[in-house]
Amino acid sequence: MNASYQQIPQAAGREIRSDGLVTRKLLLQCAGEIFARRGYSDTTSKEICERANATVGSVNYHFGSKAGLYREILTEVTQRILRLEMLEAIAVSRRPAKEKLEEILDTVLAAQASQDWQIRLFFRELASPSAEFINYLSQDASSKTGIIKRILSEILGATADSMVVDQCFLSVFSLCSFPYMANANVLANCISPTSCEAAALHSHIKRFILAGLDVHVAR
Repeated sequence: MNASYQQIPQAAGREIRSDGLVTRKLLLQCAGEIFARRGYSDTTSKEICERANATVGSVNYHFGSKAGLYREILTEVTQRILRLEMLEAIAVSRRPAKEKLEEILDTVLAAQASQDWQIRLFFRELASPSAEFINYLSQDASSKTGIIKRILSEILGATADSMVVDQCFLSVFSLCSFPYMANANVLANCISPTSCEAAALHSHIKRFILAGLDVHVAR
């Protein structure tokens, strides 16, 4: 009798925890999609809860606040584009620096071409950043940026904190992001749709970046 009495709350506890994880995941998914469409300021916790079919107050219960939820969303966004653990593994490998950069470009370009909500939210924040995004970047971006700059410095034969590395980093970032964040109707007035097909564009961007770096090395 005592044994069966003890088993009931354990099973119930597992069910509650499982339901909580499902709700938490659903809140993240629904919130991310709404944030990507409307931005942080124009989205309410109530709207997120309604979209996730969760009780009012679920955002505060699981994340502390809308800001807490957004911080987790931004973590998922930046991980979707480029994971720090992957960057660190690339950096310590013994491959030539150009091969390291190519792997990074492959990862970033494939993620951005997907146009998942994480990518759409990232582009929204690039164009019109919220205070929350700026605060998040100040903590998250430095490690990733530092690794990429060290790889660029190895290719260019310059110090990682030099102007040429900074400028090349900016060029790489721009070439990787602009074609995917620009409005398709705007691009259609400049180039044919076939020129924007992901595979061909991906290959072109990589060649263009590597050729540009070669020019700097030759100087």
